[in-house]
Amino acid sequence: MEMSAELLMKVYDQMSDAIFLLRNKSEIIASNPAAKQLLGEYNVNLDDFCTYCNGYTSIFEEQTCLGCSLRKRIDNSAFQIFLNLNSGVNIPFSASYTLIDEDADISLLLLRNLTQQQHTEQILKQKTMTEYVINAQESERKRLSRELHDGLAQGLYSTLIELRKIKYMTKKEDYETSILEMDSMLSTTLEDIRNMAVELRPSSLDDLGIFAALKAYFKRYEQLFGVHVVFVSELYGTRFPASVETMLYRVTQEALTNAAKYADVDEIEVYLFKTKQTIVLEINDQGIGFSPDHFTAQGSGLGLLNMKERVDLLHGEFELRSEPDQGTKILVRIPLEASQHD
Repeated sequence: MEMSAELLMKVYDQMSDAIFLLRNKSEIIASNPAAKQLLGEYNVNLDDFCTYCNGYTSIFEEQTCLGCSLRKRIDNSAFQIFLNLNSGVNIPFSASYTLIDEDADISLLLLRNLTQQQHTEQILKQKTMTEYVINAQESERKRLSRELHDGLAQGLYSTLIELRKIKYMTKKEDYETSILEMDSMLSTTLEDIRNMAVELRPSSLDDLGIFAALKAYFKRYEQLFGVHVVFVSELYGTRFPASVETMLYRVTQEALTNAAKYADVDEIEVYLFKTKQTIVLEINDQGIGFSPDHFTAQGSGLGLLNMKERVDLLHGEFELRSEPDQGTKILVRIPLEASQHD
């Protein structure tokens, strides 16, 4: 059933979205009531996009003129822009541009206010992030609890038992043997404490930077897993904001832990370098690999998700390349502009 012209006009008049009919891409030849109201409230000049729109939204920046979709006037594509209220406040809008009559050069521009939608999304995102942080904290507390109970507590308890046995000993040889055993157990417990402290937050990361922290981590990693790490970087002594260095360290730590568990490799390559515009971290292994298209959040899945979220928080790019029997590559790019702010 076709809509009558009268019904179409009712839709046009009553829509909450602003509809502009344009000639030559900038001359307004018709507008619905919502569009007229928008013109009265916002500073809109279709002849000058830079005063009309305060910034196009990209995946890297909320407001940027880079790759402006409004200037390109891409047909039938939706994009987000910011308009200036007469009071100076920036309001997000969803925009779409459609060519109606090519011969007459008449087009339609539709604008929808996204303020309420983005407010709802922010609340949901904040709730999701809060739940994620709480779950991550509880998971870490469980891990620490197990390590304290099964490792440190057992080691100290064994030392205590050995210490109590001394008062019942009558032979010097037994006494000396017991002292040596306690010395060994306390040394092991102390080493466990040091390892836990490094796992929680390596002091070298704060004191010396990402290069030194990774070098120390790779040494411990090789001793623990027997996997050789080839580390290539010219960033010795170069410092970045704490948030960037922490992200680089944790992503590397997670990637290498996954490789030790699942990749079945003897060697891993790690490259860390800086270009004019980005900080780049690349991690390669020639292990068994997997198919990302059939990947589920099991095993190393949560680890990969954590890596991506850490990179996203710094407006970076996270890329995973892997195929069965072809190894795995993890590539992280952080824009230098983002790394200038801690």
